[in-house]
Amino acid sequence: MKKLTVIILSLTLILIGCAHKTPETQLEQQQGPDFRDAYVNYQKGVLLLKKKEYSMAVNFLQTAIQKEPKNAQYWNALGLALSGMGEYEDAIDAFHKALQYNPELTDIHNTLGVIYTQMGKYDLALKEYREVLKDKTYPTPHFVYFNIGLLKEKQKKYDEAIAAFEQTISLKKDFYRVYAPLAQLYYKKGRYADCLNAIKKAEKQFPNNDSLLLLEAKANYMLNNFDEAKRILAKLSLLYPSDEVRGEMEKLKKLIEVEGD
Repeated sequence: MKKLTVIILSLTLILIGCAHKTPETQLEQQQGPDFRDAYVNYQKGVLLLKKKEYSMAVNFLQTAIQKEPKNAQYWNALGLALSGMGEYEDAIDAFHKALQYNPELTDIHNTLGVIYTQMGKYDLALKEYREVLKDKTYPTPHFVYFNIGLLKEKQKKYDEAIAAFEQTISLKKDFYRVYAPLAQLYYKKGRYADCLNAIKKAEKQFPNNDSLLLLEAKANYMLNNFDEAKRILAKLSLLYPSDEVRGEMEKLKKLIEVEGD
């Protein structure tokens, strides 16, 4: 979602630069007042998108579309604003309109995949992600595999989720967001050493995260590294963990006391 907004904002800056090369009436002279008014409303909508003021953004973007109804970028921005409001069905319609007027906006398929995943429509989501991967010029395929991994995890298809996350890493090793869910899955599958390795990398993006530290302690316990598990639990106790994590900590401490003595 953020990436799409950045793309839109980049386009806005490019167009602004072009508009300032000649007198202020250039756009109006070339395209007419409706085009200029549409673009001004689009700009305002994009700025509101950046501020996450989605409802106000929708108003400006709808005005832009009324004046220039076949502009794919305007429909794309409207889809982002609507999805930010949780209006997923309307957002999907807007994204389909954008693709109708410009089928080369590949990133829209990735966004649709995320929306369909949130709606529990996993088959539709996977279809959208596959559309993105058909585009061999797509600059960030690791994002797509990451999203596929999240989808497969929701479906409890853990081996397929692991495969997708590992594909993400093969494309971009420093995409640290992937390591946290991957560590959880390694633990579920009994791959405790792999779990610990993934946690170390996840901590580069999520330092002192109570859930990750708890998982690290549990993985060490499963590997009979009781002293290391105790050390991590002691560190965790100083970080004001959530009540849920604290409850799991107490259970783990009792297990260590029994087996570590």
